[in-house]
Amino acid sequence: MELQEALGEVFAQARKSVKLTQEDFETVSPRTYISHLERGLSSPTIDKLDQLAGLMGVHAVSLLFQAYLKYDKSLDALQLMAKILEDSKTLSESQNKV
Repeated sequence: MELQEALGEVFAQARKSVKLTQEDFETVSPRTYISHLERGLSSPTIDKLDQLAGLMGVHAVSLLFQAYLKYDKSLDALQLMAKILEDSKTLSESQNKV
């Protein structure tokens, strides 16, 4: 499974879990775009993903996190979270040196 497809599946599951239709996103994107996104045919910009996630009341990173779990079966949630925390620490340290 490609990452774009994984994100689409996660988005569709999240949308359904909060009982929203594709049409409920019309204020942000046309229904056809949402359909393409959910089928893995489109990849949202970070700004668009943030808008879409906001309409569902979730953080965009939560959608990405779930997508990466679906995409990379070698990591479970705790392993992925540990990797993210490790990366965050490394990136923060490198920013402090600049």
